[in-house]
Amino acid sequence: MLLKTKHRVVYVTRYRSNGESKSAVDVVTLHPPKGWHLDFVGDEDDETGDYVLSSLGPKKTRLDMTFTGRYKIRAAPSKAMDEKQVAEMWDKYAAALERDYSRARS
Repeated sequence: MLLKTKHRVVYVTRYRSNGESKSAVDVVTLHPPKGWHLDFVGDEDDETGDYVLSSLGPKKTRLDMTFTGRYKIRAAPSKAMDEKQVAEMWDKYAAALERDYSRARS
């Protein structure tokens, strides 16, 4: 984490891809309580994303996400493979969020 303020979070993500060390900078601009915006600049790709929270009643909230991205590498994954990887990642995030929510409620 490089910066954390009321309206912005900046952090570096380090990961491995094809045996090589890679990194990216994430800049998250917070728009509480309704959402946030992501600017991601990485070694392999750049992305922007918008997250919007909508109330569906007293105990339900919907999260809508819109992303655009551009690969900078020759061996970019196909659209189908990219969508599969993103779905797997969000399945893990959703499970973690549900666990955190359940712990907070107990």
